[in-house]
Amino acid sequence: MKLHVLIDNLPNPENPMLQHEHGLSLLLQTPQGKNYLIDTGASGKFLQNLELLREQAPSLPTAAEIDAVIISHGHNDHTGGLRTFLEHNTTAPVYLHNTIRGNLFYSCRPKNGIREARNIGMEQALFAEYGHRFREIDSLTGISEQITLIPVSSSAGHPTPMGNSFLHCNDLPDNFTHEIAILAEYTPGEFAIISPCSHNGILNILEVTSSFCTKVTLSLCTTASKSVGFFIGGLHYVDYLHHDDTKKEAAHIVQAAEYIKEHYPNLKVISGHCTGNDARQVLQNSLKENYTHFSTGTVIELK
Repeated sequence: MKLHVLIDNLPNPENPMLQHEHGLSLLLQTPQGKNYLIDTGASGKFLQNLELLREQAPSLPTAAEIDAVIISHGHNDHTGGLRTFLEHNTTAPVYLHNTIRGNLFYSCRPKNGIREARNIGMEQALFAEYGHRFREIDSLTGISEQITLIPVSSSAGHPTPMGNSFLHCNDLPDNFTHEIAILAEYTPGEFAIISPCSHNGILNILEVTSSFCTKVTLSLCTTASKSVGFFIGGLHYVDYLHHDDTKKEAAHIVQAAEYIKEHYPNLKVISGHCTGNDARQVLQNSLKENYTHFSTGTVIELK
């Protein structure tokens, strides 16, 4: 099983032809020949990158050959390219949480002492124009023998990223019930958790998602610490917090890393997108060889 980073915030250090942007799109290829698109970045640039990558790796699919799309949550840096994709692919279903439809999402970061609301939600017109393509879920959903979609929450009680404080759903602080994680079984009984933004917090998502391992009847898992091999995605540890909050967030990151080392000692954490430079350094110092980060064009082999 392979995970290709079609677009990310960070450019590819070896291939300047690949475009990057504040957004994320991943392509998951299974040994069974299925191709799952996870998020669509902020624009259609991810498809341009896919065509460039296909020149070097012909086994990659064209846009029309992608089997299904998975939308991790309702923000436009993960859904902005969906219209472009739907214009290039006429058959793939689009899986997403049912609370994305009809809700508006805003970023309310302060500017000159005033909080300015900026629309960061998915384009709602797509539901009217392509309604037959959407598969709206609100519970554990298996879409193949290897891929399970799991709505996540902060119910495990661990801290959520402090950058969430700027984010709203309609007129209220966003509680991110619209976020889902992807559980991918890359070897019998061994799983990768793919969580593109992790607004509910890496530890909450780990606890909620790994608890489903024993419930997935396709495999017999042992303990979560042994069955979950990878956590891949953005962690929403952002660099734009105020100084005092930055120090508090750094402490949360260290605590999360220590928890992972104790409870998930073999877990490989691979982050990107909304994981800031400072956070990456803290994670690297804490998790050592069990941490790395991706950029546009990175290929992650799950084995």
